Amino acid sequence: MNPLGELLTQVRTAASLDLHLVALGMAVALPDICAALIDPEGRTGPKQFKEWCSNNLNGKEFSFVTPDDIYSMRCGVLHQGRYGDLKHNVARVIFTPPSGVTFTNCKINDAYIYSVSEFCNNICDCAENWYKLNEESPIIKSNIKRMMQYYKNGLPPYIEGLTVIA
Repeated sequence: MNPLGELLTQVRTAASLDLHLVALGMAVALPDICAALIDPEGRTGPKQFKEWCSNNLNGKEFSFVTPDDIYSMRCGVLHQGRYGDLKHNVARVIFTPPSGVTFTNCKINDAYIYSVSEFCNNICDCAENWYKLNEESPIIKSNIKRMMQYYKNGLPPYIEGLTVIA
């Protein structure tokens, strides 16, 4: 499995195992990761993140949030442990853990409401679809080698015979 596929599997698994905060943190980072994979320098920034969101997080699953909203969520979650400033299309983000009631891309007043598993699965689906369309890109083939991944027999000359993540 490619490193992005492994990451998507782990995001989905974390969401299904009630590791909601971890799953949400990685889910909102996925647009950055994908944008970096397609960048010739392997880097990204706000412009690339939002462009990736505009091109890939469209449709009914993300219709109530803008790329600015998602970028604010990403920055807030990864840097402050909150959902950001949200001064764009929504003022509040509410995720619901599994409870028998599922929300998918809902907006009530100025609040964006989504079930954790649904959000994580939908954003993973978008990343997976994007990768399938772009995996033959020489830039992605080069950059994906640098993505953190498992090395089952170590990473010589540093560690051998032991699984590592590098």
